[in-house]
Amino acid sequence: MYKRSELSECELITMKCIWDAQEPITCQEVMQRLRNGYGLIYKDTTVYTFLKNLREKGFIDSYRRGITYYVPIREEKAYREEQLKKAEDFWFKGSAPMLLSSLFQMKHMTQKEKEELKRMIDELE
Repeated sequence: MYKRSELSECELITMKCIWDAQEPITCQEVMQRLRNGYGLIYKDTTVYTFLKNLREKGFIDSYRRGITYYVPIREEKAYREEQLKKAEDFWFKGSAPMLLSSLFQMKHMTQKEKEELKRMIDELE
């Protein structure tokens, strides 16, 4: 069972690096992804703290094979859906159309994106 706990922004970005790796990853590899992908430069002790917190919150596990590797135990898709549901419930009173309307108003959509959305909606019926 997953522990229910919110992630800090730093923990979330660290978790995204682990999910994106799609294979076991070391602390040094996480640091490299944080630097290259997000422009974030942390000391290894700071990243180890993020990893410890993610483990305590039930997002990752680790094992040693000479060095320590980290693996996700919480799926990115499930977490993303949980966060979207929370936003829908909190900000939009549970209304998916209101959530989508807000998203569409924030982002200028190309004609291609609009056509893709229409196609996706049609497939739901």
